[in-house]
Amino acid sequence: MVRLKDLPIYEQEHLLSKLLPPLGPLPWVINNKSLNKKKIAIITTAGLNYRNEENFNFVDASFRAIPTETESKNLLMTHSSVNFDRTGFQEDLNIVFPIDRFKELEDEGFIGSLASINYSFMGAGLLPDAYEKSVRSLAKILKQDDVDAVFILPVCPNCSRSVCGISYYLESEGIQTTGITLVREIAESMKPPRLLWVSFPLGRPLGKPNDEKFQKKVIRQSLELLIKQKGPILDDCLLELDDKNSIPPPACPISFNKHTDDNSWYGRLNSEVSSMMTWYDLSLKRRNRTTVGASKSTIMRIVKGLTAWIDDPETLAPKDMAWLKFALEDLKAFYGESLTAQPGNYNAGYVDNIIFHETVLGELITYYFEFFESDPETQPFARTIASREQVKRSTGSWAINKKGEMTKLKDNDKD
Repeated sequence: MVRLKDLPIYEQEHLLSKLLPPLGPLPWVINNKSLNKKKIAIITTAGLNYRNEENFNFVDASFRAIPTETESKNLLMTHSSVNFDRTGFQEDLNIVFPIDRFKELEDEGFIGSLASINYSFMGAGLLPDAYEKSVRSLAKILKQDDVDAVFILPVCPNCSRSVCGISYYLESEGIQTTGITLVREIAESMKPPRLLWVSFPLGRPLGKPNDEKFQKKVIRQSLELLIKQKGPILDDCLLELDDKNSIPPPACPISFNKHTDDNSWYGRLNSEVSSMMTWYDLSLKRRNRTTVGASKSTIMRIVKGLTAWIDDPETLAPKDMAWLKFALEDLKAFYGESLTAQPGNYNAGYVDNIIFHETVLGELITYYFEFFESDPETQPFARTIASREQVKRSTGSWAINKKGEMTKLKDNDKD
């Protein structure tokens, strides 16, 4: 996350709408074990779940258990927010769930041990107190596993607020917490026990995919907050990304020719997807994993399903919004993996910029966004389809509170 002052006004206003006071008096746990004796668990708010288990819902305070020995190819990201970059996760699971980095820190003796089970929440769409019941339940499990402390990290704008809430409830249950915030102002206002602010892009809380040394330096600085005696603590990360000397990515391997014999939505999208199949296959070989799969449908079925209604408006509008949302995410993942099939340095936003400005998929996402946003009842769903960066304005500040009620945080927020 770049500094707030460097962001577009609509993004600044959206993030500032998320500022909340502390959830209560500061809970502060002192655990006098040294770091090299502590048992640490990882909690991510990236919305990770197994391919064969239930996806996260649009607003979902539950958690998923992820054993330490899980292979990255078995995990999907079913986070409902579209306002962060997912290509870091496509390249390296550790950027959002640093399981390998913690194993290495255990082997090096920096921490005592990594918990055998770690956890994922989904940090979008909920006010922090909506997590209370789930987090207090998780605290009991962590205690049974003799966990001394947890390391929590976010991916999206709302995730930084969720991290503050999760930290508060775990600490109030007697478990030490530390972690990452991507939005400094949110942590300043909510005052969780211990967090490290990083200036990295949304979706990349540990900065650089596949850079073991960089990621571990960030993690170490955050874990060292556990030995502090007084709080709240909000430290600035000592590392920043050096974009000035970054190597440009390989040339885009795909030419998006929008002229086809079949100018229907199906014809245009099918032609575009077909042109990427070779590169997608190359990505599979290089990474030995894909992040496509949330919709449980093949790519070609997705193409047909997403275009059938808009090619024939006389048919009923789509009713299965969950499938539609995850089908769009699967297509974006397919495009992202194809566009980055060649090894190289791909900065956050590279894939989204191409999708939004050069592809039929970008047009399709805009079409669906405008359709759902035009109806007050489906406006909240529209913001799970297109990002603020894509539409260049706010897409609303709805959230679900502890009672399960939808609230709009800013009455003057443009719909």
